[in-house]
Order: sequence, then C-alpha cells, then structure tokens
Amino acid sequence: MVSFKRVTQIIVAITALGGVAAMDHVALAQEPAPTEAVQQSPREQQLREQLKGILQELEDLKQGRESALPPAEQPKTVTEKVSPEQAQVTGAMPEYELSDTSIVSTRFQKRPEGLSLSSTLPSETDSQPTRTMKESMESLPGVVLRQANGPRDFSMMIRGQGAKTTFAIRDIKIYEDGFQQTQSDGLSRLDIQDPWFMRSVEVIRGASSSLYDNYALGGMVQFRTRRGSDINGIETFLSGGSFGYHKEALAVGQQYENLDASLFVSNVGEDGFIRHSNYSTQTINLNLRFRIDDKQTFYFKAITNWLDTFVPTRLNQAQFTADHRQAGGTGVCTANSCSDSERLAQRRLDRRTIVGGMYERQLNANTRLTVEADYDVKDINQTFSQISDNVNPNFKHYANLRHEGKLFDMPLQSNVGFFLNNMEQESQTFQNLADGFGTRGRLIQNSRGTIRNVGARFREELEIVPKVILVGGLGFEQSMLSVQAINYDAANVQTPISATRTFTNWAPEMSLSWKPTEAQRHWVRASTGYGIPGFGNLLRDPVTGQPGTNFSLKPQKNLNFEIGTESKLTETLTVQLVGFWTFFKDELISRAVSGTNVATVNADSSQYRGIEAFYDWRPMPGMRFSGAYTHTDAMYINFSDQANTALGFLVRDGKKVPNVPTDVFNTKFAYEHEPSGWGAWAEGSYYNSYFLNNSNTFSIPSYVVANVNIHKNFELNNSWFRFAKLFFEVDNIADKKYAASGQVIIGETAGAAAGQQAFFAGYGRAFYGGVTLGLF
Repeated sequence: MVSFKRVTQIIVAITALGGVAAMDHVALAQEPAPTEAVQQSPREQQLREQLKGILQELEDLKQGRESALPPAEQPKTVTEKVSPEQAQVTGAMPEYELSDTSIVSTRFQKRPEGLSLSSTLPSETDSQPTRTMKESMESLPGVVLRQANGPRDFSMMIRGQGAKTTFAIRDIKIYEDGFQQTQSDGLSRLDIQDPWFMRSVEVIRGASSSLYDNYALGGMVQFRTRRGSDINGIETFLSGGSFGYHKEALAVGQQYENLDASLFVSNVGEDGFIRHSNYSTQTINLNLRFRIDDKQTFYFKAITNWLDTFVPTRLNQAQFTADHRQAGGTGVCTANSCSDSERLAQRRLDRRTIVGGMYERQLNANTRLTVEADYDVKDINQTFSQISDNVNPNFKHYANLRHEGKLFDMPLQSNVGFFLNNMEQESQTFQNLADGFGTRGRLIQNSRGTIRNVGARFREELEIVPKVILVGGLGFEQSMLSVQAINYDAANVQTPISATRTFTNWAPEMSLSWKPTEAQRHWVRASTGYGIPGFGNLLRDPVTGQPGTNFSLKPQKNLNFEIGTESKLTETLTVQLVGFWTFFKDELISRAVSGTNVATVNADSSQYRGIEAFYDWRPMPGMRFSGAYTHTDAMYINFSDQANTALGFLVRDGKKVPNVPTDVFNTKFAYEHEPSGWGAWAEGSYYNSYFLNNSNTFSIPSYVVANVNIHKNFELNNSWFRFAKLFFEVDNIADKKYAASGQVIIGETAGAAAGQQAFFAGYGRAFYGGVTLGLF
C-alpha cells in the first residue's frame, strides 16, 4: 500500500501545480495566441520533479498489482501523448525525448549536463530507409563519415579526432542501446549497424574519457534500436536500386505486460559502384526487455553480422581522372609485392557477435543501480597484400550507481561507476600468392596478445543556484597490454618479438550550465580524453622500422575546451552553436624512420579548433528546414616528420593536420502532408577541399552532392495489413564525379603525392525505391 505520507505528498504537489496551472490559465485567457512558452518558477520546477518521481513510483506499484490479475480483470487505460510545446503552454507533463529515457526501462532518466549533444530524428530512417548510417548521421553537426573498406564500413571523425583512420573507427566510443561496441583495443566498425533497425543516433561531441574511458578522444556515439512498442506486430522491408542494390528485412516487435521484445533480420547485397566492391551482408539483432517487478528490469541483447565483401584499392590522381570506378592498383606484381586488387582478390570475410545483459534496479526513490556485461567476438579473415586470420574474443563489464539527492539544499545528482574489459587476440599472417584467388603462401607471422582495461569514474552535477548547474567528474583507468609474435622470413628463420606495457590515465572534466528557461541552455566545458597504443604500434622498432619493440610510445591525450548555446529562439526555430578548441598531446602518427620503413611515433603537440552550428526551423505544420555546419582548423604546433630518412627531419610546425575536412555543410528541406500521407525532401551536402599530406602540397577536391526523396504512407487497418510506406529516392542527382574519401599519404611535393593511392570515388547518380509493410 502507498503510505499516508506519500499520499499527502501527492496531494500537496498536485494542489500546488493546480494553483500554478490556474494562474497559467488566467494568463492564457488574457493572451489566447502566445508567441513564447510560459516560464516556470523554480518552485514549480521543483514540484514537477517531485511529482514525476511520485507518479512513476505509483505507476510501478499499480502495474505490479495489475499484473497479478487475470487479463480479463485488468483495467483498460487510455493514454494521450502531449508534445513538449503543448506541455510548456498548458503545464501538462511532456512526452520525454529519447535521450531522457532509460535504455533498459521506460523510466525518466535525466541526461548528463554540460555536453554538446545532438541526435537524429526517427524520420531520418523512417521516410529515408538509408543504406548506410552516413546518410542519416551527416545531418548532425561536428560528425563526418567517410567510406572505408566495405559497404557499411565508414571511418568517423568528430572535431578532427579519428581523421587519420582509413578503415573502421578509432578515437571515438561506440555504443548500441547501452552496450559498448568498441572493443578493448579501441576499434569499432559500423558493419554491425543496420540503419533500418534504428530509432535514432545520439552523439556527444568532445573529449569524454571521464564518462566513457579509453579512446573517447572525440566523444561518443549511441545507436538506439526501435523497441517492440515502436513496431507492435510484424514489419517487412523490400528495397532495390542502382548498381545491383537489394535489401530484404524483417522486424517483429511487441510490448507485453512485463516484456518489450524486438527482433530484426536483414539481408543486403550489391554489385557496387566501384568495380571489385560487390558484397553480401546479413544481420540479426534481438532485444528483450524484461520487467521483473516494480523495481527491477533486465535487458538481453544479441547481435550477429556476417560480411562477405570484395575491396577495391584507393586510386591515385591519374587513375581517378581516367576512370574513377576502376578497382585500383598498379597492375604490377613481383615476388615480394603486389598492389593489384583483383589479382590479390582483396576481400573481407568477417563475423561479429555480441551477446550481453543489462540489469537495472531501483534501490530507492532516488538511487538506481545498472550492471552490464557482454561477450563480444570478432572473427576476421581478410585478404589484401597479405592474408590475415584474426580472432578477438572480448569480455566487457561496467556497473553504475546513480543517486539524486541534495547538498545543503542544492539538488545534486551523483554517478559512480566501475568498469573492466579484457580482449585476447590470436592471429596469423600469410603471403598472398596474387593468383586471383587469394591463395595463402608461406607463414609470415603469428601472434597472441591480451589487453585488459580496469578503472572507475565519478561525476557530480550540483545545481548551485536555480538553473545553474556545476559539473565535476574524474575517470581513472589502468591498461595492461601484452603481445608476443614470431616473424618468419623467406628461409623460415624465426624472429620472436614481444611487448609488455602498462599505462595509467586520469581524465578530469568540469562544466558549467545555465538554463534560464526550458527552451534554452548555455554551457562551458573543459574535458579530457586519452587513447593507448595498439598491438601493432608496439611491435615496430621506432629507430629501424623493422619488427621489434617500441618501448618509448606513450598514450595520446587531448584537452577540450568548448562554449555552446542551444536555444529555441521562437516557437518554430531552434539553433545550436558551439565553439571548441582542442589541444592534442603525443598524437599517434605513422612516420618513416629508416629509409621508407614506417613506425608509430608520438607527435608532440597539435590543435583542433572550430565551430559547430545546427538549425531546425518549422515555419508551418509538416514543413521543416534543417542544417548542420562544421568548420575545423587543425594545425601541428610541434612536430618533425620524415617522408624518408634521406630527406632528414622536416619541421611541420604550423602545417595543417592532413585528412581533416575544413568545412562541411548539410542542409535539408522536408515536407510531410499528414492527411494524405505524402511527403518529400531534398538535401545537399558540401565538403571543402583539404590537405592529405603533411607538407600541405596535395589536397582532395571539394564537392557538392544533392539528393531528393518522395514517399507515401498508407493506413490500411485491415486484418492482414496495418500500413504501407513507399519511397523513391535519387542520390547525386547531378551525377557529380567526386572523391568521397581520402587518406593520409606521403610525398613532399604535389607531384610525388599525386602518385600515391589516396581516393575512393563517391557513388554516381543512383535510384532507389522500396516499401515497408506493417502486417497483422
């Protein structure tokens, strides 16, 4: 039973809110068409927060009692969703944004304060069933994705971090529904994320190792899949288009009394725009959220992705000019080397499986415990100039305790966390015989390694005066890395090498936020990030560039300063503007150290500074203008490079850091006519030119690409079909020839750099169409 004290609290809170609502009603009667949201007093905000907790606890208790009744005796409920705009005017409780909802349950959970945060809308993947995550994420400020090795494999950059990665993702932490998808060595891949499964993507920009530990130098990306309650039945998706593209997918989801279940399955294939890039990939994603009782919830998640893709080689400038769709390579193969992608039969045969659970318990009205553990295994077989077989079993775990209380009558939210993860690597590398079939030759290397990260963190968010929140956080982590390898030469002579290193890192963070109204927030933040070297970095002698041990390599670290504002300037216009300045220390750089032999070294210092801007304007119902702009100025402060040792050391102080886009702009116009179900949008993306080599003599060309889409939703509501959603899309409508992706290259002069393999071509004009059917 609910105590008398609890009932009294409810009556007092509702009575107080009723008085405020009555005053709001009088104001509304005097001004029937207000242009600004009614501001809430500090006392009203405090009462609303108390009421939210009370009502949530009552609802949990009520559901616990009702679940014990037979289904026929359970009461029927009618719910009404209230938009945040309506809530501001009427005083009704709003329907909370996804970022304010617990991943495990449906409880309200306030997001961290003082961060640069943005997220995609569900419509980004609803009206635009994207082929890749790039197509929806490029609408976010500060985020840049570029094509890598495979159909859904993109490198990602946030504020310049991750720019030097030519495949997969580094220096940014990736999560899906709270489960960490970055392995213990810092590598993440987007192969496992199918855009059709997603409800939204949430991005925290700026160094965030105090929150997300190792490798969060650029920030964090959280993918959120659709829940069973979003599906409520069966959905099928069929799509096809240019260059042999096809996709078949199924979603099954339902919300029950104590269970929210969703299952997604997809099969995708394509011949590819670039020759030798055809692929086939299958993904399964299962989510089960159990409500154990009114205080406990358990979330089970399982994901598996299989990928079979051929991989072309990047093109040099002459090749790109002559035929930007060619598979790449010089076509010249010797006994010791070959760069012809077809003769090498360049290919990825990869599997990734993640199985885990997350337990959440409400210890009391103000304290919540979350415990997560998962097993993540990556099994890769990749054929390039050499052939590698790699298995990476990875166990990951974290625990977090969240408490909401007071410090000297000031509201205080406290977070304490602990984490542990351990990854093993067992790999073999073989010679590629370059016979067109990817046949293995002699054994070149076998290795075995272990990396273990263990640490803790805490974060305090104190409302020092009404609407002003001071945040302080600190993370600590110790990383232990050990690897042993045996190299074999042509005469089968064995050369053993090994490395054992321990790294200790601290990550402090502070921010100050001011929220004068519910529609405005302003913040300043200072945060830090760090990332340790990987196995491969430690197994190259920094003097000779030959296999050996790199004893001098240090973790890379950065210090991020930012100031930002996010405001709803009018009822229809929202803007976000952030300025950032990031200082990098000991950045991990590949450099020639002996002849042309390359090893990883630490660049002493560099800086990344710029602005991020976003706008969302909805001048009338159904119409939306939106855009995101990012400017990044990246520069070496103190770094000496070597293109080869014959040239000696080359001072790069003041030079632009290569492969960092300086200006990226995406804008979109969309219109949805809800009564008829018709909708359409048009978008354009602009990338400015930027340098690809340290000497700043060779750059990737700028480009503009435009896409259009038209879609129609049918509400069928018969015994077999609930709805049908059809779309037709044209990408790159002007058939622009452009380089969508570059990489850091050597070459001191423009002529020397032009001969390096630098570019992947972007898709030409392409047509896509499809239908989503809601069954039963």
